Amino acid sequence: MARLRPFPRLRPLRELKGDEGGVIGPMVAVLGVSLLGAAGLALDVGLYYQGNRDLRAATEAAALAAAMDPYRAEARARDYLTRNGYDPAVLKSVQIGRYCADIGQATDQRFDPTMARCPGNGLANAVRVVTSKASRRFLTGVLGEAGPIPDLTATASAARIDEAGVSVTSGLLTISNPLVTLVNNLLGALLGIQLRLTSTDIEGLMNGNVDAGLFFDALAGRTGFTGTYGDLIKGSYGLRDIATAAAAATTDAKTRAGLTAFAGQVTNSYRVPLSGLFSVGVWKNMPVGGADAQPALRAGLNAYQLVSFASQANPAVIDLSTLTGLVLPDSVASIKLGVSGFDAMPRFSFGPAGETSVGTSLIRLGVNLKIIDIPIPVLGDLAKANVPLIVDVAASSAKVSAIDCTGSTEQGRDTQVTVQANSGLVNVYLGSAPANALTKVMPPLTASDITPATIISSKLLFIPLLEVTARAAVQPVTGASSSLVFGPGGTGTVGSPSLQGKAVTIGNDVSLGATVTSLTTSLLDQGGLEVKPLGTCLGTCNTQLRLSLVNGVVQPVAGLVSGVVDPLLNNLLSVLGIQLGHATVWVTGARCGVPVLI
Repeated sequence: MARLRPFPRLRPLRELKGDEGGVIGPMVAVLGVSLLGAAGLALDVGLYYQGNRDLRAATEAAALAAAMDPYRAEARARDYLTRNGYDPAVLKSVQIGRYCADIGQATDQRFDPTMARCPGNGLANAVRVVTSKASRRFLTGVLGEAGPIPDLTATASAARIDEAGVSVTSGLLTISNPLVTLVNNLLGALLGIQLRLTSTDIEGLMNGNVDAGLFFDALAGRTGFTGTYGDLIKGSYGLRDIATAAAAATTDAKTRAGLTAFAGQVTNSYRVPLSGLFSVGVWKNMPVGGADAQPALRAGLNAYQLVSFASQANPAVIDLSTLTGLVLPDSVASIKLGVSGFDAMPRFSFGPAGETSVGTSLIRLGVNLKIIDIPIPVLGDLAKANVPLIVDVAASSAKVSAIDCTGSTEQGRDTQVTVQANSGLVNVYLGSAPANALTKVMPPLTASDITPATIISSKLLFIPLLEVTARAAVQPVTGASSSLVFGPGGTGTVGSPSLQGKAVTIGNDVSLGATVTSLTTSLLDQGGLEVKPLGTCLGTCNTQLRLSLVNGVVQPVAGLVSGVVDPLLNNLLSVLGIQLGHATVWVTGARCGVPVLI
């Protein structure tokens, strides 16, 4: 007979006191639901963000496809979504309208479904696509409508836009030894270095173009930037990186050599804010690296203009007295140059008509002339005169006002671009300017800011014989506005990365010598010229004496300016892309029917 095993002895309750064995099991049972819920919520949230990102990308691509033919927008958008694995039901609405190229409107307000604000030719050129679908839900799906995860939604607007590139300057220069000296000394002074570009380097820069889009891509690659072109131009970049990127974006060997030589002599410590150089218009939403994607705007940038404008990135004041001596030994003219830096408008701009504008810097010149042998009527003596002049050259500007792509999608061949251009006004003042007139942040200047300056002070054995003070203003000297046409039937042609195209210049040739002559009227006005012989003010009591002195001062000043200052300034300002009274406009490229997100 089998022996029965005894029941295990039960532990007394007092022995269980404080025993923690088996605690984990109940805790897992209690907390497991919470842990599972948290994991499920995290999964659902992650799926929501991934799904939303994918749907937004697909919606943007569908909008771009639809914008190519707005009157078949819904069919094209649905076809794109279907071919990329989406149920056609995700497409909730498609609107057609027009893109309003109005820089005064917020970006999200430039799509006009009524086509009333900017009717243009009356045809739709833009679409707005709205999509929506249920997000993938696991745990939160059991909650139904009360679940915290919303449906996926996306909205994208795109337009088929005609765009062009534009720049404004004084045009390209003719290479000469004095010009080479000026380029090296002036740009070197702006950069704080000793620049040594050869005539071959400068010629390569002046006669070659850089592909704008490839330049942006190369710069982004050198600096490790990722993002859109709009984000790229918000940053500041080293001048060496800019020049090196430009060298990578040209097909001309001489231009590449010139840019490489320049890059080898500058550093990245000089920072250039691209927002002052460029406006990328509708490129702003395009990710960098897409410049070669078709269709794309193939716009050129003149290599010298790029280098020159980049060198002017920071406001600077340069004393050019030494440079004057280098070009004109024993000169009796000293020149100080004030550069305002970048104004509101960029130097190079790309985009649709109505919102694509460029401009130049404000330039202020302080010119001090020393003239000997000024005849003094009555006294029969000769005197020396010091004549201070301030010359303000206002910014020139150009704005794309129309792009006509009728019957063509070819860049530069059949496209016609109209540009509204304005040449800068030139104001000339004779007298003492405020002390801060040529400081780094140059203040606005008017005739009322100019005070009389002593231009002649004649003494005999320390006894004052004659003192002449003068104050005069001529404003404005010149300025022109014109509508310029580039392309078939126009006076200019549309350029490209490999072809500069034909520029158009407006304005009148302004020479300071001729301008100074016109100061005579202002000097004869009350307070213009005051003569004090032996401390007694003649005022208007001796008009003939005052007139003789005016002519005695103005004529030699005008002659000195014409013979000495004007030839120097013409080259000097052209190095900076400025010409007195002129605006030279370049259409650097054009492209029709480019689909872009707006």
